[in-house]
This record gives sequence, C-alpha cells and structure tokens, in this order.
Amino acid sequence: RFQLETGSIADIYTRAMLKCQVGYPLYVPQPYSGFSEEVYSRKGVCVGDVGIITKDGAFDFLFNVCPSQNSLINQRQILRGFTFETSEDQKIYHKEGFPHKTHIFESPVYTSSEAGGAILELPEGAFQDSATSTYPFRRLTSRYGEQWYKYAIGTRGKDVLNGSLHLVTSCTKCTQWGIAVF
Repeated sequence: RFQLETGSIADIYTRAMLKCQVGYPLYVPQPYSGFSEEVYSRKGVCVGDVGIITKDGAFDFLFNVCPSQNSLINQRQILRGFTFETSEDQKIYHKEGFPHKTHIFESPVYTSSEAGGAILELPEGAFQDSATSTYPFRRLTSRYGEQWYKYAIGTRGKDVLNGSLHLVTSCTKCTQWGIAVF
C-alpha cells in the first residue's frame, strides 16, 4: 500500500507514527496540490478528499466527494458519469483534538529504546474534523473506486498503485508543528 520509498525519512516517520493509531500521518502536512491551488492551499486536507500519498509523504489532492466542497475545489467536469452521492446533510463534527499548550511529556528531552522512530510536536494544539458516519464514504468507494483509479491514472497522469488512493473521513489540523525522525 505504501508508495513511500522504503527506508526514506518519510517512510520512517509514517511507520513510527502509525503505531500511535491516530490516523495516517503526513510527513509533509502542508497543503499540496497543483489542481485547485488557491482554495485548496487555504483549507488543506478535508473530509471527503480523495488523493494519493506521494513518495515524500504529502497528500496529493485529486477531488472531494462532499457536495458542500464540490463547487469550491473540484474541476467542473471532474469525472464523466460520476455523481457525488454523500448526502448534503452528512455531518462533520469539529473538536479540539489537542488543546493549546498541552504537553504529554515532562521535559523537552526525548529518549527512546528503539533504534528508529519519530516525534511530532504541536505547540499550538490541533483540532480534528471527522465524518459522523463513514458508511456513505464506504458505499461511494465501493461504487466508484474503479472510476477514481481510471481518473487518477488516465486524466491526471498519476502513477497510482492498487490500494494507494485514500478517501479522507477524518483529519487533524494545526497551525504549527515540529517533526523529528531518528
């Protein structure tokens, strides 16, 4: 499933942070897209986004399946014959995931018994947006997943491996972060 180069800094970071079980960690978390640059770069990854994790650990946005986002960031004729069927009333809840100035350590000195790992610091805290139900997203993926791959490969010219498209159902965002990999 990983497109990350095995042993790269992004791969080491991702594998270490996946152990925390708080979602898919992006080594390059800032917005990355040459497609809907203006709007997308302001909001970054959102619930309903479909994209690819790049080899350097960024999320390469393709399109968003939520009706509330369609006119803002999707191209007009994004997928012929494709309809965005998540309901208009699909609820997304917003919560403070990590409050401002919360620390889960006593000292800013880190030690590890592991040979390799990663550290993520969120000095200003973070918030999380999550779909209240993932069922509409699973249904949509089941119905249109093959089309999404054809679009990514044929229309967008992406080198996409089977199992490497991601549909975002929850995301944690912050304004400041620090990453260390060892």
